[in-house]
Formats: sequence, structure tokens, C-alpha cells
Amino acid sequence: MASSLAHTTATADFPVFDSSDFSGEAGAFHFDLVRLEDRPDIPRGFPHRHNYYHLLWMSEAAGTHLLDFETFDARANTVFFVSPGQLHAWASAVRPKGFVINFSTEFFVQMFPRSDDIAQYPFFHIASDAPVLYLDQAQHDELLPLLLEMEKEMLGRAEARLDIVRSYLLVLLTRLRRLYPARAADGASPQSYSLTKRFKLLIDQHYLDFGPLRDYAERLHVTERQLNDAVKRTLGKTAGELVHERLVLEAKRLLCNTDMGVAEIAFHLHFEDHAYFSRFFKKRTQLTPGEFKKRYGTFR
Repeated sequence: MASSLAHTTATADFPVFDSSDFSGEAGAFHFDLVRLEDRPDIPRGFPHRHNYYHLLWMSEAAGTHLLDFETFDARANTVFFVSPGQLHAWASAVRPKGFVINFSTEFFVQMFPRSDDIAQYPFFHIASDAPVLYLDQAQHDELLPLLLEMEKEMLGRAEARLDIVRSYLLVLLTRLRRLYPARAADGASPQSYSLTKRFKLLIDQHYLDFGPLRDYAERLHVTERQLNDAVKRTLGKTAGELVHERLVLEAKRLLCNTDMGVAEIAFHLHFEDHAYFSRFFKKRTQLTPGEFKKRYGTFR
């Protein structure tokens, strides 16, 4: 394994990067940053996951990025947002230039004293609508100094540098949020949009241990009808569909990342009948679990 793997979970799954040591600092991992051109082990063409947030700032690149079974163009002036647990791999036909920024979940949460604040940042959670921004040259050049200041602080290793870096990172994410295409449906209120984002975050945390939709509604202190109405106004789909999408995503990961059989995966996802699980999966992917595993199992 490359030296940048501070700690990698050894399982039958794809490699999982538990922490990052690009900065070369000892102690607990909170934040690090490195130039793409300074790392011969980047890009990583093999599918892997991180247990921390991962931002790819591509000033120069020409290739593709596989992120949770979707393929995106990796080109100049692109920013990718990878959340903890997401499967990704990327490659470039030219030597990429830019930055990798890694930061722990604790570091991220410290920027936002309220959960509602995090919900306003659409790109950094697994249920994100689109985990990529394609900037024009002017936008790239305007924001690049923020990354250079973060790099300067990390290289300087001065006292309280992480506090300063956290401030720069918050500014960067806020500026990127302004550029992020609006995903709310016409007529969706800010309240509906915020409730939908909080619901999506809650799904990712509890899709295996929550049961009916009322479990989510109770945690969000709304009725099931209010929750459904907010999701429909914002995304044009039902709240139940969002839960099902998350279950399908996890089924895809288990099919490709592990040696678990279809019945085992169905049991893991709390389906009592594996035949029903197979129908559920095919309805949403147009492939049976076995067909999906055969097609994407080549990544292993």
C-alpha cells in the first residue's frame, strides 16, 4: 500500500482509507492538503472508500471519475466532493494538477454549530444530487487563492493553523455553494428544501435501523404528510422513494464490494424475503442483483 494510507481497514471489501497522512503530521487526523502533481500515487484508479471527507480540486485533468457507480467527466476546473463511505476511483490521461483536501467528520462538524447549517451544503453527503461542480476559468482563478492560503498555513505549521484553515475552508465551501446549481423544484420554499436535506442526512444515518416513514418524521418533529409534501415540492418524488434509493445504493455496494450472496444482502437490509428484494432491486435498476454483480464485479 502507498505511504499515504495512514490506516487502511483490511477486509474483503474495497480498500477503506480510515485516515490520511498527506500532511506528514503525527497524531490524530483532522485535516490535510496536498498538490495532485506532488503525489505519484494520485490519481488512484482502483475503487476505494474514505472514512473522511475528500475534496478533489482539479485545475488540470482529462479522464473520468467513478463515484458510487456513476461516471463523471474529470476535466480542468472541476471540483469533486466525496463523502465518507462513498466508493470512488478516477483516472486522467494527463498528469493532473490541483489539490486534494481531506478532513475528518469532526473537523467538518466543528464548522457548523447546528445540523440545519450542514443541510444547506448540498454536495457533501451521500444522498447529494450531484457531487461535482464544473467551474469556468474565471471562477477557478477567483477561488484558487483560498486553497493557496490553506496550503501556506499547513506548510507553515504555526500555532492555531487549523483554526485558520477551518475558516478558509468554510469560505471556500460557501463560495462553492453559491455556484452549485439550484436543485429545488419550482415553488419549493426554503423550509421545504431544508427539511428535505435534513431528511436525506437522516436517511444515511438510520436507513438500517429506522422502520416506517413515521420514524423519520418523528425524529424531524414533523408529520408524515408534512415530510412527504416537502420532499415532493423539492424533488418531485416521495419521501419513501428517497429511503428506497438509499437501500438500493447500499445493495449495489454490497453486491460489488463483498462476497455476500443475494439472500445475505436481503437479510442485512432487513428484507424478509430475498425474492421480494430481487424484485425491488430490479424495478429500480433494470437489472437483477446477479446481473448487477456480474457487470460491476469487474471492479474488484
